[in-house]
Amino acid sequence: MVTRRRRRVAVFGGDLRRSARVFTERDDLELFGSSGQTGQGEMRRLSAALRAGRVDRVYLVIRWAGHKDIETIRALCKALGISCQTYHSFGAVRRAIRGSLPER
Repeated sequence: MVTRRRRRVAVFGGDLRRSARVFTERDDLELFGSSGQTGQGEMRRLSAALRAGRVDRVYLVIRWAGHKDIETIRALCKALGISCQTYHSFGAVRRAIRGSLPER
């Protein structure tokens, strides 16, 4: 029997408390706050998750992320062959997730 590994998605940007309220319906998401809102720890945590292969797709909420963070994440995703998409709001990310991930 072949089992498919569940797709893991990272959402980067903004305040973790706000994004946690928006994305409560999915357990296949990992949320990362932007450096401006939460400090550099979240950026290091996302980088480690990407390098460890724990993330298959990244959604960047660019309205709430700094330019340097966005450039760093895009470059790392490109180097690792991980899909990275940018959106301007949490609502746009939520709509994209609903359309691209299988329902639970």
